[in-house]
Amino acid sequence: MITTVTLNPSIDREYFVDSNEIMKNQFIYSDEDLKVYPGGKGLLTAINLKKLAYPNVQNIGFVGGKQGLFFEKMVQEYKVITNYIYTDSEIRNNVKIIGKNPFSYTQYNDYTHKVEKNDVADLIKRYKRGIVESKIVVIAGSIPEGVGFDIYKILIDIAHNMDKKVYLQASGEALKLALSAEPEFVTPYFKHHKSILDKEMKSKKYYIKAGREIQDRGVEYVMIPFHCDRLLFDADGRVYKLTPDDYCIINWLGASDAYNAAFLDYVYQNGFDFLEANRHGGAAALWIAENREVVLNNGDDFKHCLRRLHIEELEV
Repeated sequence: MITTVTLNPSIDREYFVDSNEIMKNQFIYSDEDLKVYPGGKGLLTAINLKKLAYPNVQNIGFVGGKQGLFFEKMVQEYKVITNYIYTDSEIRNNVKIIGKNPFSYTQYNDYTHKVEKNDVADLIKRYKRGIVESKIVVIAGSIPEGVGFDIYKILIDIAHNMDKKVYLQASGEALKLALSAEPEFVTPYFKHHKSILDKEMKSKKYYIKAGREIQDRGVEYVMIPFHCDRLLFDADGRVYKLTPDDYCIINWLGASDAYNAAFLDYVYQNGFDFLEANRHGGAAALWIAENREVVLNNGDDFKHCLRRLHIEELEV
């Protein structure tokens, strides 16, 4: 089993319109132009793993209010095992408006979900029980109000005490504090700011320095998004760049989750090969980015993209 942790999930709605113009009413008549789905880093990774036929995947986190019941039902339709703490506060909602001509992407993120101290204590208890059968734990995404930034460190320490490996996708203060627990895999993300460990990423050398610093804090493998490329830091101190050819991005949403899932699925299917697992992750992310889909349909979706992914070792 793989456990994914999503502390701040959401109900996401995407609207595809001809053009996203201010003060103009828009009318949606086709279900192809409206998508409603459960969202949140970690959760989308879980859904993608199920699409790739990974046998048992569960998602642990907070959901709330009447909308939380709707959210959990949507998750269960993907055959993901749900293991949620229900809160009094309603789950958050995100809205994305995608204009077709010219292409535009407008996103409204809701961060109103609040969690009480007793909810956090209940989640930690459930987490300890829930990861017993898991070989790896994926911890990803933002943290709702009421939860301390040290929560990821706490969850990683628990996982390590139970001999589980951890794949962490985080940012900001939560990432900084979590590194002291030495997760095996780390991929920072840049949703809210363009910095890693409080340092602004101005050029490639800053990204490489940040990757090195993360490894100096005890992380074995680091994967850092670098524009449309990805910088890969292996356990032997080498740095690589993963680059796609001839891409046409129309959708960022879900790409990193597809990357995470395809990475883990490759390891599950073939054994650990850091570079090849990343190449499969990049191909899955590329397929998502070039389509309207938020999750993969199956394991064959992105295979044709593999030939467009190239890895080169950097001299640093």
